[in-house]
Amino acid sequence: MVFVAHSKLNDEKTEVNEDVSLIPKVSTPKNDTSPTKPQIWIMLDGIRLILSSTYLICVAVFLWLSAVVSSFFYFQKVSIIATTTSSAAGRRKMFAEINSFIALFIFSGQITLTGRILTVAGVTVAICSAPLVALLNSVAISVWPAWVVVAVCETLRKVVMYVVTRPGRELLFTVVSEEEKYKAKVCIDVIVQRLGDATAAGMFTLLFGTFKGKTSTISLYALPACVLWIITALHLGRRREQLAKLQAASAASVQAEDDN
Repeated sequence: MVFVAHSKLNDEKTEVNEDVSLIPKVSTPKNDTSPTKPQIWIMLDGIRLILSSTYLICVAVFLWLSAVVSSFFYFQKVSIIATTTSSAAGRRKMFAEINSFIALFIFSGQITLTGRILTVAGVTVAICSAPLVALLNSVAISVWPAWVVVAVCETLRKVVMYVVTRPGRELLFTVVSEEEKYKAKVCIDVIVQRLGDATAAGMFTLLFGTFKGKTSTISLYALPACVLWIITALHLGRRREQLAKLQAASAASVQAEDDN
C-alpha cells in the first residue's frame, strides 16, 4: 500500500495536470466569492446556504459521491498499473499514452456532442451518465483487473464526465440565486469534494490492507457508492427540472404584469 501511495504521488502530477487542462475555463464575476482565494466567512456562509436548502444538500451529496467514486477508481488504476510495470518512467509513459487518447476524444466530443446531448437528452440524463459508467467500470475491473480494462474504463469515464456530465453539472446551479450559486458552489468545490477525496483514500487503504491488494474484490465495494450516486443523480435531475419550470413560470408572470 505504501508503494501504491508513493506511485500516486509521482504519477498524480501527470494525471491532475491533464484533468485541469481538459476543464473549460469559465469566467465568473470578480467579487469576494472568487474560488481562487476563498475566505473563512465565505465558507461558513456557503455551509449555511447549503444546509438551508434541500436542493443544495442534494447537489453537495452528488458531488461528494462523484469525488469518492472518481478518487477510488484512481487508486484502483494506480494499483493495477503498478503491478503491470514497476518503473516510475513506465507508469508515466502509460498514463501519458492513455491521457493523449482521452484528450482527443474529449476535445472532439465537446465540440460536436455536448450541446446536442444536453438539448435532446436533458440534464437528468447528463448527470446520470457518469454514475452509470462508473458502475459498469467497477464491474469490469472486478471481473478482469488488467491494464487494458483500466485504459478502456478510464477513457469512457473521462469522456463521459467531461463531455456529458460536467456540463450538465454546471447547469444545476442555474436554478438557484446568485448568492447560492457562488458562495455555496465555492464551499462545495473546496470542502465537499476534498472530503470525497479523503473518504476514497481511507476506504481504499482499508480495503487494500484487508484484501491484500486484490483489486477484483476491492472493486466490488465501489458498487454501493455507484448505485447511491445514480439514485442521487436521478432525484437531483428531476428536482432541477421542477425548479426550472417554476423559475420559467415566475419569469413569465412578471413579464405579463409588466406588459399590462
